Amino acid sequence: MYAFFRGTVDDIQADKAVIEVNGVGYEINMPESELITLDIGDIVKIYTYLAVREDDMRLFGFKTKGNLEFFKKLITVSGVGPKVALGIISNVDTETLGIAIATENVEALRSVPGIGPKMAQKIIFELKDKVLKEAPDKAKIKVKEVNNKNIEEATTALEVLGYTSKQIKEAMSNMNLENDSVETIIRKVLKEVQNY
Repeated sequence: MYAFFRGTVDDIQADKAVIEVNGVGYEINMPESELITLDIGDIVKIYTYLAVREDDMRLFGFKTKGNLEFFKKLITVSGVGPKVALGIISNVDTETLGIAIATENVEALRSVPGIGPKMAQKIIFELKDKVLKEAPDKAKIKVKEVNNKNIEEATTALEVLGYTSKQIKEAMSNMNLENDSVETIIRKVLKEVQNY
């Protein structure tokens, strides 16, 4: 019904923003990761989804079409409502999420507050084929890399050394690690992290 809103940020709250369009304020639920990038007075374009229930109507919005499309995928999973889907996207960027689903990385999904092992497995089971089918070539290459068991072992070792999952993923994001040994991967990541 509403594809997007282009207007001025009038108010920002913990989980939503009010966007003024032609004198009307629209309350739009947004991921926290996007809300923190907004400032009152900004002119923005927000892609939206209208969730309608018997006793409630709410707008959910995103700064990119990609985030909106992933949100729509998530809410097709039984047990994942709009609020849960929004929480997932608030905590994990959609590219990382897509790779986690494609590679059946339950732990990556479990790291999201409110997602238990059963829900993580359900999301993977119901969305894996869709994610793989729609993934761009770049993402498919990354999926192949993440499938490398050495990467998983190196990640575990780095976490034991005290590095966060986010730090490790960011360091690995621009590396081709497919044929590297565990030790080589660890050395590369340590070098990259220390350069930050």
